[in-house]
Amino acid sequence: MMARSQRTELLERINSFPYWHYSFDLGDGVIINPKDATSSRGTRDFIWPAVLALRGREDLKGLRVLDVACNAGFWSLQAANSGAEYVLGIDARPMHIEQAELVRDALGIDPGRLAYRTMNIYDLSAETVGTFDVCLVFRIIHHLRHPLLALDRLREVCRGFLVVDVQLIRQEGCVLRLHGEDEGDFLHGVDGLAFTPSKAAVERMLVSSGFSDIRFVPPNSDDHGPYAEGCRALFTARIRVWGEEPEKSAAPRGS
Repeated sequence: MMARSQRTELLERINSFPYWHYSFDLGDGVIINPKDATSSRGTRDFIWPAVLALRGREDLKGLRVLDVACNAGFWSLQAANSGAEYVLGIDARPMHIEQAELVRDALGIDPGRLAYRTMNIYDLSAETVGTFDVCLVFRIIHHLRHPLLALDRLREVCRGFLVVDVQLIRQEGCVLRLHGEDEGDFLHGVDGLAFTPSKAAVERMLVSSGFSDIRFVPPNSDDHGPYAEGCRALFTARIRVWGEEPEKSAAPRGS
Protein backbone atom coordinates (compact mmCIF):
# COMPACT_ATOMS: atom_id res chain seq x y z
CA MET A 1 0.00 0.00 0.00
CA MET A 2 1.45 3.38 -0.99
CA ALA A 3 2.05 6.14 1.50
CA ARG A 4 -0.37 9.07 1.58
CA SER A 5 2.27 11.44 0.23
CA GLN A 6 3.01 9.05 -2.67
CA ARG A 7 -0.68 8.74 -3.45
CA THR A 8 -1.12 12.51 -3.42
CA GLU A 9 1.88 13.01 -5.69
CA LEU A 10 0.60 10.33 -8.09
CA LEU A 11 -2.84 11.93 -8.27
CA GLU A 12 -1.28 15.33 -8.94
CA ARG A 13 0.77 13.90 -11.80
CA ILE A 14 -2.29 12.16 -13.26
CA ASN A 15 -4.33 15.36 -13.10
CA SER A 16 -1.54 17.41 -14.65
CA PHE A 17 -2.18 15.90 -18.07
CA PRO A 18 -4.81 17.62 -20.23
CA TYR A 19 -6.19 14.37 -21.59
CA TRP A 20 -6.32 10.62 -20.94
CA HIS A 21 -7.67 8.23 -23.56
CA TYR A 22 -7.86 4.95 -21.60
CA SER A 23 -8.88 3.85 -18.12
CA PHE A 24 -6.33 2.37 -15.69
CA ASP A 25 -6.59 0.95 -12.19
CA LEU A 26 -3.32 1.73 -10.42
CA GLY A 27 -4.35 0.20 -7.11
CA ASP A 28 -4.99 1.75 -3.68
CA GLY A 29 -8.11 3.34 -5.08
CA VAL A 30 -6.22 5.33 -7.72
CA ILE A 31 -8.23 4.94 -10.92
CA ILE A 32 -7.78 6.87 -14.13
CA ASN A 33 -11.24 6.94 -15.64
CA PRO A 34 -11.72 9.88 -18.02
CA LYS A 35 -15.32 10.63 -18.89
CA ASP A 36 -14.61 10.45 -22.62
CA ALA A 37 -12.45 7.32 -22.41
CA THR A 38 -13.01 4.63 -24.98
CA SER A 39 -14.91 1.52 -23.94
CA SER A 40 -11.55 -0.14 -23.39
CA ARG A 41 -12.83 -3.28 -21.68
CA GLY A 42 -15.26 -4.21 -24.46
CA THR A 43 -12.67 -3.42 -27.11
CA ARG A 44 -10.06 -5.46 -25.24
CA ASP A 45 -12.40 -8.44 -25.00
CA PHE A 46 -12.85 -8.33 -28.77
CA ILE A 47 -9.25 -7.70 -29.82
CA TRP A 48 -7.11 -9.57 -27.31
CA PRO A 49 -8.40 -13.11 -28.00
CA ALA A 50 -7.42 -12.58 -31.66
CA VAL A 51 -3.91 -11.58 -30.57
CA LEU A 52 -3.52 -14.65 -28.38
CA ALA A 53 -4.91 -16.90 -31.12
CA LEU A 54 -1.98 -15.99 -33.38
CA ARG A 55 0.17 -18.56 -31.61
CA GLY A 56 -2.68 -20.84 -30.63
CA ARG A 57 -2.18 -20.45 -26.90
CA GLU A 58 -3.37 -18.36 -23.97
CA ASP A 59 -0.26 -16.28 -23.39
CA LEU A 60 2.60 -14.47 -25.09
CA LYS A 61 5.41 -16.06 -23.07
CA GLY A 62 8.82 -15.78 -24.65
CA LEU A 63 7.69 -13.28 -27.28
CA ARG A 64 8.85 -9.76 -28.12
CA VAL A 65 5.93 -7.39 -28.75
CA LEU A 66 5.91 -3.95 -30.39
CA ASP A 67 3.00 -1.60 -29.67
CA VAL A 68 2.89 1.20 -32.25
CA ALA A 69 1.11 4.44 -31.33
CA CYS A 70 0.88 3.06 -27.82
CA ASN A 71 -0.82 6.10 -26.29
CA ALA A 72 -0.70 5.63 -22.49
CA GLY A 73 0.23 1.97 -22.84
CA PHE A 74 -3.12 0.21 -22.50
CA TRP A 75 -2.26 -2.49 -25.07
CA SER A 76 1.38 -2.65 -24.01
CA LEU A 77 0.14 -3.57 -20.53
CA GLN A 78 -2.09 -6.29 -21.99
CA ALA A 79 0.97 -7.78 -23.67
CA ALA A 80 3.10 -7.57 -20.52
CA ASN A 81 0.31 -9.08 -18.42
CA SER A 82 0.02 -11.89 -20.98
CA GLY A 83 3.60 -12.89 -20.27
CA ALA A 84 5.51 -11.26 -23.13
CA GLU A 85 9.27 -11.42 -22.61
CA TYR A 86 9.74 -7.83 -23.76
CA VAL A 87 7.32 -5.09 -24.83
CA LEU A 88 8.23 -1.82 -26.51
CA GLY A 89 5.61 0.88 -26.91
CA ILE A 90 6.31 3.81 -29.22
CA ASP A 91 4.33 6.99 -29.77
CA ALA A 92 5.06 10.23 -31.60
CA ARG A 93 3.62 12.33 -28.76
CA PRO A 94 5.94 12.75 -25.75
CA MET A 95 2.91 13.27 -23.50
CA HIS A 96 1.67 9.75 -24.20
CA ILE A 97 5.05 8.26 -23.36
CA GLU A 98 5.07 10.20 -20.07
CA GLN A 99 1.62 8.81 -19.27
CA ALA A 100 2.63 5.27 -20.19
CA GLU A 101 5.72 5.42 -18.00
CA LEU A 102 3.67 6.84 -15.13
CA VAL A 103 1.22 3.94 -15.33
CA ARG A 104 4.01 1.36 -15.68
CA ASP A 105 5.97 2.71 -12.72
CA ALA A 106 2.87 3.04 -10.54
CA LEU A 107 2.13 -0.64 -11.18
CA GLY A 108 5.70 -1.61 -10.34
CA ILE A 109 6.50 -3.19 -13.71
CA ASP A 110 10.16 -3.61 -14.63
CA PRO A 111 11.19 -1.11 -17.37
CA GLY A 112 13.45 -3.86 -18.68
CA ARG A 113 10.32 -5.81 -19.63
CA LEU A 114 8.07 -2.92 -20.58
CA ALA A 115 9.81 0.00 -22.25
CA TYR A 116 8.54 3.11 -23.99
CA ARG A 117 10.11 5.43 -26.53
CA THR A 118 9.05 8.64 -28.23
CA MET A 119 9.30 7.68 -31.88
CA ASN A 120 7.49 8.16 -35.18
CA ILE A 121 6.36 5.03 -36.97
CA TYR A 122 8.36 6.09 -40.04
CA ASP A 123 11.58 5.86 -38.01
CA LEU A 124 11.18 2.16 -37.20
CA SER A 125 14.05 -0.07 -38.29
CA ALA A 126 15.72 -3.26 -37.10
CA GLU A 127 18.77 -1.16 -36.20
CA THR A 128 16.85 1.26 -33.97
CA VAL A 129 14.44 -1.09 -32.15
CA GLY A 130 15.30 -4.68 -33.09
CA THR A 131 12.74 -7.19 -34.34
CA PHE A 132 9.50 -8.45 -32.83
CA ASP A 133 7.36 -11.57 -32.88
CA VAL A 134 4.09 -9.61 -32.67
CA CYS A 135 3.48 -6.03 -33.83
CA LEU A 136 0.33 -4.27 -32.63
CA VAL A 137 -0.78 -1.43 -34.89
CA PHE A 138 -3.97 -0.11 -33.36
CA ARG A 139 -5.85 3.00 -34.49
CA ILE A 140 -2.93 4.56 -36.34
CA ILE A 141 -2.94 3.50 -40.02
CA HIS A 142 -5.88 5.81 -40.80
CA HIS A 143 -4.04 8.74 -39.18
CA LEU A 144 -1.04 8.59 -41.50
CA ARG A 145 0.04 10.65 -44.48
CA HIS A 146 2.16 7.72 -45.73
CA PRO A 147 0.42 4.46 -44.73
CA LEU A 148 2.39 2.31 -47.20
CA LEU A 149 5.71 3.65 -45.95
CA ALA A 150 4.60 2.87 -42.40
CA LEU A 151 3.73 -0.71 -43.35
CA ASP A 152 7.10 -1.12 -45.05
CA ARG A 153 8.81 0.01 -41.85
CA LEU A 154 6.72 -2.44 -39.85
CA ARG A 155 7.65 -5.28 -42.18
CA GLU A 156 11.31 -4.57 -41.48
CA VAL A 157 10.92 -5.06 -37.72
CA CYS A 158 8.26 -7.80 -37.77
CA ARG A 159 9.47 -11.39 -37.70
CA GLY A 160 6.12 -12.97 -37.00
CA PHE A 161 2.64 -11.50 -36.82
CA LEU A 162 0.96 -8.15 -37.34
CA VAL A 163 -2.38 -7.10 -35.82
CA VAL A 164 -4.07 -4.02 -37.28
CA ASP A 165 -7.08 -2.18 -35.85
CA VAL A 166 -8.17 0.46 -38.35
CA GLN A 167 -10.99 2.85 -39.12
CA LEU A 168 -12.63 2.11 -42.47
CA ILE A 169 -14.73 3.81 -45.09
CA ARG A 170 -17.60 1.58 -46.16
CA GLN A 171 -16.96 1.50 -49.88
CA GLU A 172 -16.31 -1.29 -52.37
CA GLY A 173 -12.92 -1.65 -54.00
CA CYS A 174 -9.47 -0.40 -53.00
CA VAL A 175 -10.21 3.16 -51.93
CA LEU A 176 -8.30 5.66 -49.79
CA ARG A 177 -10.13 8.79 -48.65
CA LEU A 178 -7.86 11.77 -48.11
CA HIS A 179 -8.70 14.13 -45.26
CA GLY A 180 -7.05 16.74 -43.11
CA GLU A 181 -6.45 16.36 -39.37
CA ASP A 182 -5.86 18.73 -36.49
CA GLU A 183 -2.39 17.95 -35.13
CA GLY A 184 -3.36 19.52 -31.83
CA ASP A 185 -6.25 17.08 -31.33
CA PHE A 186 -5.10 14.10 -29.24
CA LEU A 187 -7.52 11.87 -31.17
CA HIS A 188 -5.84 12.76 -34.47
CA GLY A 189 -2.44 11.92 -35.90
CA VAL A 190 0.56 14.22 -36.08
CA ASP A 191 0.90 14.36 -39.88
CA GLY A 192 -1.88 16.89 -40.49
CA LEU A 193 -3.05 14.80 -43.44
CA ALA A 194 -4.30 11.23 -43.51
CA PHE A 195 -5.93 8.49 -45.59
CA THR A 196 -8.84 6.38 -44.40
CA PRO A 197 -8.93 3.05 -46.30
CA SER A 198 -11.63 0.66 -47.42
CA LYS A 199 -11.44 -2.97 -46.26
CA ALA A 200 -10.10 -4.09 -49.64
CA ALA A 201 -7.46 -1.34 -49.55
CA VAL A 202 -6.16 -2.54 -46.18
CA GLU A 203 -5.81 -6.08 -47.51
CA ARG A 204 -4.06 -4.89 -50.68
CA MET A 205 -1.65 -2.67 -48.73
CA LEU A 206 -0.72 -5.51 -46.39
CA VAL A 207 -0.02 -7.87 -49.26
CA SER A 208 2.06 -5.27 -51.10
CA SER A 209 4.14 -4.63 -47.98
CA GLY A 210 5.17 -8.25 -47.55
CA PHE A 211 2.46 -9.75 -45.37
CA SER A 212 0.45 -12.90 -46.00
CA ASP A 213 -2.36 -14.99 -44.48
CA ILE A 214 -4.37 -11.81 -44.00
CA ARG A 215 -7.45 -12.42 -41.90
CA PHE A 216 -10.37 -10.13 -41.23
CA VAL A 217 -11.62 -10.81 -37.69
CA PRO A 218 -15.41 -10.49 -37.65
CA PRO A 219 -17.07 -8.85 -34.63
CA ASN A 220 -18.57 -11.28 -32.18
CA SER A 221 -22.16 -11.23 -30.99
CA ASP A 222 -21.23 -9.20 -27.91
CA ASP A 223 -19.77 -6.34 -29.92
CA HIS A 224 -22.32 -3.84 -31.22
CA GLY A 225 -19.98 -0.93 -31.82
CA PRO A 226 -18.10 0.38 -34.87
CA TYR A 227 -16.80 -3.11 -35.73
CA ALA A 228 -20.33 -4.42 -36.18
CA GLU A 229 -21.23 -1.29 -38.14
CA GLY A 230 -18.35 -1.83 -40.57
CA CYS A 231 -16.61 1.48 -39.88
CA ARG A 232 -13.77 -0.15 -37.94
CA ALA A 233 -12.07 -3.49 -38.49
CA LEU A 234 -9.48 -5.84 -37.04
CA PHE A 235 -7.01 -7.70 -39.25
CA THR A 236 -4.26 -10.19 -38.49
CA ALA A 237 -1.41 -11.13 -40.82
CA ARG A 238 1.99 -12.79 -40.79
CA ILE A 239 5.16 -11.96 -42.63
CA ARG A 240 5.58 -13.47 -46.08
CA VAL A 241 8.76 -15.44 -46.49
CA TRP A 242 10.89 -15.23 -49.63
CA GLY A 243 9.34 -17.13 -52.55
CA GLU A 244 5.94 -17.55 -50.89
CA GLU A 245 2.91 -16.62 -52.97
CA PRO A 246 0.80 -13.80 -51.50
CA GLU A 247 -2.30 -15.10 -49.80
CA LYS A 248 -5.25 -13.47 -48.13
CA SER A 249 -8.42 -14.82 -46.62
CA ALA A 250 -11.57 -13.28 -45.18
CA ALA A 251 -11.94 -16.16 -42.73
CA PRO A 252 -10.86 -15.69 -39.13
CA ARG A 253 -7.85 -17.70 -37.99
CA GLY A 254 -8.87 -20.98 -36.44
CA SER A 255 -12.30 -21.05 -38.09
